[in-house]
Amino acid sequence: ILVGSMNGGLALMILVSGLLRLMNVIDTGPGPMSGTERTGYLVGTFTGYAVGFICLLLAPVIIFGGIRMMKGANYGLARAAAVLAILPFTSCCFLAGIPIGIWALVVLAKPEVKSLFGRG
Repeated sequence: ILVGSMNGGLALMILVSGLLRLMNVIDTGPGPMSGTERTGYLVGTFTGYAVGFICLLLAPVIIFGGIRMMKGANYGLARAAAVLAILPFTSCCFLAGIPIGIWALVVLAKPEVKSLFGRG
């Protein structure tokens, strides 16, 4: 739940900063650049915005999966949320998501936890 919330907040900040950049009539970036540098700058910028957009879309899935995990319901969604928290292109905060996601997967693999989900 925490990683999903951080993902949503960070992704929102990334997208808002991109929107503000566009409203300032295209920021040319740092000083004069050659064509190759400009292309690299644009590709990097738009890749960052794409990852931010993906993270913003998947943040509710991670949050909902964490909630379902707490309630012992929907084992598949709980595992999927843990995996999504680990992956860099689905989680802006994957550095925090890696240990938390691995911990969640380890806990979800325990037989007593699996049986809890089976009762729900």
